[in-house]
Amino acid sequence: MTNSVVIGAGWHPSLFRQEAEQLIESFEFVHANALVCDASDALRLISRSSLISEVLSPGGIVSVGNVIETVAEAFLDLNLSGSVAVKSSRTGEKIDGWSGQEIAGEIGGKLVEAGRKIDLTNPDITLRIHLLAPSNRSTHPHEFEAEPVVAWGLTIHDGDDWAQRTAPNRPFFKPISLDPKLARAMVNLACPEGGRLLDPFCGTGGLIVEGVLCSLDCCGSDLAWPMVTGTRENSAWAQGRGGKGNFEIRNGSAVELSEIWDGTFDGFAFDPPYGRNAWKSADGFELLCGALSSCKSVASEHANLVTLIPWPPTVFFGPIDEGQSFGKSWTEISDAFAKSGWRIVSTTPIRVHRSLARMLIHANLD
Repeated sequence: MTNSVVIGAGWHPSLFRQEAEQLIESFEFVHANALVCDASDALRLISRSSLISEVLSPGGIVSVGNVIETVAEAFLDLNLSGSVAVKSSRTGEKIDGWSGQEIAGEIGGKLVEAGRKIDLTNPDITLRIHLLAPSNRSTHPHEFEAEPVVAWGLTIHDGDDWAQRTAPNRPFFKPISLDPKLARAMVNLACPEGGRLLDPFCGTGGLIVEGVLCSLDCCGSDLAWPMVTGTRENSAWAQGRGGKGNFEIRNGSAVELSEIWDGTFDGFAFDPPYGRNAWKSADGFELLCGALSSCKSVASEHANLVTLIPWPPTVFFGPIDEGQSFGKSWTEISDAFAKSGWRIVSTTPIRVHRSLARMLIHANLD
């Protein structure tokens, strides 16, 4: 029986898994950066996620010591016509005694014996052999442990165009804009089932752009008029790139949302303004608390809220209780969410660079 194998981009294994858990229901993680699901769920991830590098379908997982015969037989059982190229790749560290190139060559030999034509330059079909090995945790921490396995299958997706959506490529540009990969993950956590999304600190519109591309009804507000007009411009640009979501951008304060907007929202995603060392300063704490309460006032019954707060890079790999943000302890931060009616579901540290980190917080209503 064949399924689909979804391989994460490797940027943030924990966030890849969190996002998948929100977007699809039936799956199995086989590696920190890979899961197995059915074809329909794989297509859903392709349509929504920026955190995947490749999808193999049909495909499957085999043990490292039983690759050549098993994969060759499984591929031949698919009864596909046309020439074939067998190509190898890897996620994680090298494994002693493993040579992807040699394994691919031996599988190719088995296919030739079965009468299949091999064409390495212009094949009709590419059969991927992908080693999933233990991965390095030096960039972002994760706690997933698994023995090395091998994914195989036909490549139907090799990553989206997130690099073309970075801030300098948009009509309205400011260097403070969110990475599209991170913005898309936040949107997916906030509105996994669709619905109405609000960013009360829309800035240059990075979250709205991703929401429009995910076919959501997107609303954004900001106190600065240049950001309002800029977000409108970038949101229209996203529609021009195929985004089917609607958008409405207004001028107003994040702590007065009930005065700006009618109706309720199913998800909130925002990156409140703060400086590089804001984790030391209490200046932004009252704004965060006000925004949490204001979002609650316009939230639907089962709403999600996803936000980023500054986080000290010195405790990036340490216990969350050792960190602080806006000059407040983690206990004070989590209490602020609870007092506003939000229950914290997960926390994920995000490294920006050596001297800057953020904590991504996903919360929902009690």
